[in-house]
Amino acid sequence: MRPQLKGLSWERDGERLRLVYDPRDQFLLSDPDGSVAKLLALLSEGGRTIGELADVLSADVAEVRAAVTALDAHGLLEDGDRVGGLTAYEAERYCSNLAFFESFASLDRSRVDLQRRLRESHVLVLGTGGLNSTVIQHLAGLGVGRVTLVDRDRVEPRNFARQYLYRWADLGDRKVSRAAEWVRAFDPAIEVETIDASIDGPEQLVELVGRLRPDAVAVGVDQPDAVDLWVNQACVRHGVPYVRAGVLVTTGGVWSVDPGTSACRACIPADPVDLTAYADPDDSTRNAISAMRLYLSRPRDNRGIGPALGLLGSYAAFELLRYLTRLEPPAHAGRPLVLDFAGGCAANQPDEWQRNPDCTVCGGR
Repeated sequence: MRPQLKGLSWERDGERLRLVYDPRDQFLLSDPDGSVAKLLALLSEGGRTIGELADVLSADVAEVRAAVTALDAHGLLEDGDRVGGLTAYEAERYCSNLAFFESFASLDRSRVDLQRRLRESHVLVLGTGGLNSTVIQHLAGLGVGRVTLVDRDRVEPRNFARQYLYRWADLGDRKVSRAAEWVRAFDPAIEVETIDASIDGPEQLVELVGRLRPDAVAVGVDQPDAVDLWVNQACVRHGVPYVRAGVLVTTGGVWSVDPGTSACRACIPADPVDLTAYADPDDSTRNAISAMRLYLSRPRDNRGIGPALGLLGSYAAFELLRYLTRLEPPAHAGRPLVLDFAGGCAANQPDEWQRNPDCTVCGGR
């Protein structure tokens, strides 16, 4: 291991050093004799082991190791031995990714390690319409190595308000084929598989997820009504995380399930108008259920315009990034993010799902 300082700046403030990597944080280190500044300069050059650093500084190895450990604990170091190994093309292709991943790197996990995890990842994408047309683009940009696309529809004029994978010349073509064509044209290194089919039942999804064994599932299908429970059953059974998003009039939501860790979709009432699912509903719960019952009594229009679904798709893609790299814990696992499109797109996370120990899907896992 050869500790290397991240791209940060420092200056002397009396007997202290002020270090800034991210403007949101700063670190003040006592350095009356200048030894810390010397260590930072050597770490900025990189290429030295802890023992070699101690030799140059004429310091005790244990002291240098303790200093390196402290700097790493504050997210200021990564292992120089793990940063290289990319071709010139890869370094250029993933330039922005690598710069972003530096913030999440450490001595145990470099920015290159995070990018390689993406290149080795496989995402199953259910639906290539409004939501996932944005998700697919982000997955391709991140450099996810393999995607399997599932859809049953053809390209229609109504799609063009929110689905930017397609062109006018694609009208009447199968969506899944045109979406795959877009990915291959964007980055030929991405392996793409297509499945032109509808989602007809839970057994189909259990078989599909079990056969493909993806690292994560991106869900962007709304029909049939029970599809969320079907996806939940398949993913929990096979231990595969999944991310879901959607729009309800002027409200958007993003949530995910981390099998074995978070509550699953079956832990909460499946029927939004079933009062019997609540042991002792209060007036606000009764009113909310009554409003939902009235809303569901009329035909539903697809209100997902491009900016709304683009925003939701970006949140969903970032949650997928968390699962694929584990650069940080999933943010929306059993804890939906709600966006108010009629209120300045304000975001909040009002409720966390509670795990049901008697859940028929995840109970006991």
